[in-house]
Amino acid sequence: MNYEQALAYIHSRNRFGIKLGLDRMRALLDILGAPQRQYPVIHIAGTNGKGSTTALVGAVLKAAGYRVGAFTSPHLSSYCERLAINGHPIPPERLAALVGTVRPVVEEAALDPLVGHPTEFEFGTLLALKYFAEEQVDLALIEVGMGGRLDATNVLTPLVAGITHIALDHQEFLGADLVSIAREKAGIIKPGIPVVFGRQATEASTVLEETARSVAAPYFRVGKEIGYELTRMDLSGTHLKLQWQDEPPFAVRVNLLGTHQAANAALAFGLLQLVKTQGFPWSQDHLVAGYNRVTWPGRMEFLPGPPPLMLDGAHNPDGVMNLAHGLVKLFPNHRIRLVLGILNNRPVEMMGTLLTSIVGENLHQVYATTVPDAKTAPSVRLVRCFQDLGVNTIAIDDPLAALQTALAEVEQDELLVVSGSLYLVGYLRPFILDFFAETPRGKQRGS
Repeated sequence: MNYEQALAYIHSRNRFGIKLGLDRMRALLDILGAPQRQYPVIHIAGTNGKGSTTALVGAVLKAAGYRVGAFTSPHLSSYCERLAINGHPIPPERLAALVGTVRPVVEEAALDPLVGHPTEFEFGTLLALKYFAEEQVDLALIEVGMGGRLDATNVLTPLVAGITHIALDHQEFLGADLVSIAREKAGIIKPGIPVVFGRQATEASTVLEETARSVAAPYFRVGKEIGYELTRMDLSGTHLKLQWQDEPPFAVRVNLLGTHQAANAALAFGLLQLVKTQGFPWSQDHLVAGYNRVTWPGRMEFLPGPPPLMLDGAHNPDGVMNLAHGLVKLFPNHRIRLVLGILNNRPVEMMGTLLTSIVGENLHQVYATTVPDAKTAPSVRLVRCFQDLGVNTIAIDDPLAALQTALAEVEQDELLVVSGSLYLVGYLRPFILDFFAETPRGKQRGS
């Protein structure tokens, strides 16, 4: 089996849809020899910020000399990104070999009606857990796919757990309101296992704290036991002070943009403090170095150009708010041209209203396009939304054509933004990097 065949097989499992539940994963992992028990795990749930938090924790532990696996989703430009060790995606040929090993086990187990066929995400989770065991990682960071309670990753018994900011998303699976969604996310809280909570709305915070107390899980809250103070956020990064309980505060710079990254950095700091007490020591120097070097492409990723360009997979209302506030803070005097594609199961009109109300008149032009995914919202829906809000908008269904048109029309002192779906950002990012690498004006300032 080569890489292309392996990838086709992984994606073919999409036909089994989304099956929330843990029995199948437990059965399959037992057949595979329980690889998840061969290394300690940090388990991370939440709506937005899971990936950034994972990247931050991983960067610090790597700086401290550990071999750290990370399972994240979705990927940006290559499926291999989902299974990474110390920031390096699994080599394509290794992924193919791994699929070749796991596939016959899964297909034989599926003959048992009590097990059945794993979904695409379940299969990917099996691959990651086995890969990290084979590579003998010191520790693995495992990101929840969706929800928590019934997510395929919730078969794990972690060393520590973290829950990032909770917001409305995937309501068709997780519930219509914040309390319902928080209950699903709180499902990763295990008896006696310490957990860190990011900044939350009051109703979500209440659910998380009550759940932790009910199972005697020690909990630590960003903004309470984990102090942080944002000191400044500009194109040099996010600067803040961190404080663990009664210890003295200290200053760090995070190599990620957006004021929301301060809260993610504080959550990661709390997780690191807890793993330190459980056999994974690190120093303040390691933390400063890791935060300085961390990267998480496609999330308020700025390329100076020219033209200046920002990529951000803001795929839900909470993400749109973070992006919009970041644009206002970083580029108060720039007119903005926006290449936008959104999935059809998202609240497109709400997202458009949020973006327009925060960015205001600086939103000069929207190029409504489609996401390279079957679930894309039609471009006409985006056009109708933004035209109703008084924003110049045109429909260009082909994403690459939309990008090329925007690049051709963007003027001096304007900012080009590509956003709306991580799938769109991941598809266009290689073309954007090639554009800056190959054009003389791109080479002038390097990107």
